[in-house]
Amino acid sequence: MPILALACLEGSLRILGYGRPTGFLIPDARPGWYRTNPDFAGLFLPGNFDLRPLNLRVSRHKAPNTVRIVVIGESAAQGVPVPGFGFAPQLRAQLRHRYPGKEFEVIDTGIVAVNSHVLLQIARDMAAFEPDLYLVYAGNNEVVGPYGPGCAYLSTMPPLWVIRASVLVRSTRTGQLFARIARLLSSAGSRPAEWGGMAMFVDNAVLADDPRLYSVYENFASNLRDIVSAASGAGAKTLLCTPVANLKDCAPLLSKNGAWLSKPEAEAWRGPFNRGRLAWLLGDAQEARAELGEALRIDPEYADTSFMLGSLDLQQGDEASARRHFIDALHWDALRFRPDAPIGQAVREVARASGPGVGLLDTAVELGSDAASPGAISGREILFEHVHFDWEGNYRAARLMARGAASLLFGSDPGDSGWLDSSACAEALAYGPHERLPMLLRIDVLTRKPPFTGQLTHVEDEAQMAQDIEASTRLRTDPSAVAKAAASAGRALEADPSNPALAGIVEGIDLDRGDNEAALAMARRAEEALPADYALAADEATILTRLGRFDEAGRILMAAASGPDVDLLTPALQDYWVRSNRAKEGIAFLGRVLTGRPRDQRLRVVRAGLLRALGDAEGAEQALRDVLKEDPSSEEALEGLVSVLAGANRMGDAARESEGFAPFQPRNQANSLRAAKACEARGDVEGLLRNLSDAERSGPVSATFELTLALKFYQLRRLDEMMTHLALARRLALHEGSASVSSSIDDLIHRMRIEWEAAAQARPQKSE
Repeated sequence: MPILALACLEGSLRILGYGRPTGFLIPDARPGWYRTNPDFAGLFLPGNFDLRPLNLRVSRHKAPNTVRIVVIGESAAQGVPVPGFGFAPQLRAQLRHRYPGKEFEVIDTGIVAVNSHVLLQIARDMAAFEPDLYLVYAGNNEVVGPYGPGCAYLSTMPPLWVIRASVLVRSTRTGQLFARIARLLSSAGSRPAEWGGMAMFVDNAVLADDPRLYSVYENFASNLRDIVSAASGAGAKTLLCTPVANLKDCAPLLSKNGAWLSKPEAEAWRGPFNRGRLAWLLGDAQEARAELGEALRIDPEYADTSFMLGSLDLQQGDEASARRHFIDALHWDALRFRPDAPIGQAVREVARASGPGVGLLDTAVELGSDAASPGAISGREILFEHVHFDWEGNYRAARLMARGAASLLFGSDPGDSGWLDSSACAEALAYGPHERLPMLLRIDVLTRKPPFTGQLTHVEDEAQMAQDIEASTRLRTDPSAVAKAAASAGRALEADPSNPALAGIVEGIDLDRGDNEAALAMARRAEEALPADYALAADEATILTRLGRFDEAGRILMAAASGPDVDLLTPALQDYWVRSNRAKEGIAFLGRVLTGRPRDQRLRVVRAGLLRALGDAEGAEQALRDVLKEDPSSEEALEGLVSVLAGANRMGDAARESEGFAPFQPRNQANSLRAAKACEARGDVEGLLRNLSDAERSGPVSATFELTLALKFYQLRRLDEMMTHLALARRLALHEGSASVSSSIDDLIHRMRIEWEAAAQARPQKSE
């Protein structure tokens, strides 16, 4: 009877239209076609995270003479930061070039923040769509993704059978109903969780000797085997790839001392580690090696020690020793966002045990992130940060994948000739200097936040990123570079006319050239190939707004805003309301929407901006204060409030607000600098240092900035910190290419080091 009752409830809920479909693909308006389900990840992640697959459309039955390849993986497989230049589109370009008589369809199912528990469901769903090959590139998120021991939004790590049973239950309408009731009962009055990126996981350390990792590796292998089984059941082959990590240019995200370390041992470790770190920063290799070697002897588990020793080995040309140290640093990194050795080994073992139809591509070995790699150690040459490929990394991976895929699909190894080289592949996908800037800007947003802000090399990494962004910005605005990009993109689109990513690139170039009519045509061309969603609507409406066609833009935006993505449309909506002088209309619209979602901060901040545009500065100020009262970490609200106060010439009030909210917004560099200035004005040196230190960790700074910090610490006689910032100033000066500044800093370091060493010798020694 209970089973019958549940079946009746399930049927009733479906008839009433309650709940949402949970398959990876859902029916599209176009007959015989399906599109990616924007709610799919909600089966595994909190719905408010709003993490989605790429927006694409798939036919139930593939066209004649078409090879359908399904790419399965996480953000690296999706192609973060710009999917159009990831290894999936490069794989398609390579195969189209090598086998011109066939059409290749590469379906990229990658999703940010998922792991193999999610990927198995995708593999099973895609089995009904006539795949020829599954290409699986996964393993980066096994610890931090759903049901992993480092997951930030689940408190337990249940057995595999419980995970799968819970997924099955949540895929039903009945399960969704019960889950909603449970949420309402458990979180009444609480603010719903939102996706905060990798910063959400900084308190979820998982040490290398954590026994839960054994279950992680077993679950990963089991999910891989079942993905292979799903492919086999659909008559498809599978290419399993080992994931690649950045070894030499990604310092550990979190270093922890061994839990077994006693207090005397920890005290004995601290001295050589701190001295070794300073010597490393100063470029004193001999002293750094001696001190860090002693620190490593006392505690071999502190990841930063191994990383610094690896970099010293690399400087000396000892790549074998450097690789060992870098792999140790990855192994002991307590924030496990990079795949460690057992993940790669699980991929190899599953591939070897799976028999015919399953191939292994040992990408980790081929691209330098494995102990057995024969070539250069993986680093910035192929990866932006920890695991996401730059263009060159995607190119190398895609070329290896193309050869492996062809071997499985056509029964023989095509060899290493006849493929596109990097420049020809870039031409096929319209990648060039003009398109690099968006990639850098998106990575910069990621790396300005924890856990990257805690890395040994963060200050230098941010300085390098700022230089790269500046160089790319100059190229982006160079008329000759824009013309060259336009010609390249035009040729690529002519050769691949149904590619919506290429249409989007041409659209962006047209906008840069000021040709809004041509950009509108390209935006609509992309829309024809893709299922409609908020991003496409925002794109078209924004261009129409620029053209002064406000009524058309308004109709598109209002239609899109009737769905659940109104908050994501706010930039386009605000632009439309302000440019068309319809701020009053926008305020009324947002007022109605906020009735149903009164705590939506994004909408409330936009509404405050519209109030200010109408001249109601008092109303805007109060609205922004209300947001900050609920969430003092809202950077948008604080920046809006400071702007309102400054616009009213209330500079004292603006300074007080900046300083007051600074502790809640340590990653808001602009505010940290304002707060530092306010502290300096009233002689609060400690407050000044606190805010300058926050500013240092939240964006690029200069050698002069580090010198300022060093001198402020000197005034307080905090000489250890003074020396650290002098060392950073020296390294940044070298980045900036200023020989005179570097020389001056070297002289200052020499003088200050004498005083620092004398002070260190005068300190009373702690007894054991």
